[in-house]
Amino acid sequence: MNISLVSPKSKTEVQDAYNFVKNILKFSEDHPRSLDFYLNIFQKDPRYVVIAKDGNEVIGAVLSSDDSEEKLLIGELAVDEKYRKAGVGTKLIQQLEENAIELGKNEISLGSQGPAENFYLKMGYTPRLFIQLTGNNRINEIKNNIPDKVVWENTGDGFSKIIVDTNGIDKELQKYISEKTGAHTQYLFSKRIVV
Repeated sequence: MNISLVSPKSKTEVQDAYNFVKNILKFSEDHPRSLDFYLNIFQKDPRYVVIAKDGNEVIGAVLSSDDSEEKLLIGELAVDEKYRKAGVGTKLIQQLEENAIELGKNEISLGSQGPAENFYLKMGYTPRLFIQLTGNNRINEIKNNIPDKVVWENTGDGFSKIIVDTNGIDKELQKYISEKTGAHTQYLFSKRIVV
């Protein structure tokens, strides 16, 4: 195994990385970040994309963009099943963290579900529970069912949304909120990075 980490040098390499991730994660037709989106990011700076290769074969990739001037957002991370548990995902994230510092970022954020949540915990990312109900002005329906640890809330654009500080991943709370309110829930992760 001769694994290397690279940022793309051409649009073709961005397309290869995007298609690799799309195939692994099985994007739906309405996926929010398209190939064109990442081609525009590449034009801005190739360091937003990190590709893991074994020889010439793409075996993993992480795609990111700006969340704000200070914050980088990980959009997608995927590793070929044959290379999972071999440290490829860890290396991709570590390289992206180095790139983020070079890009002047001081924080990385992302959304995750399922088994990947524990990966981000091990990488030092802090989880917060994101809760979203369809319909404006439904914040209190969510608040009536959660501990008093709301760190952000917003209503408008057809949704009522809250982020809760859960001091770790609390699957029981997540399940309770989903079942009680019918809300979409997902853990958001963030990590402060420093030079």
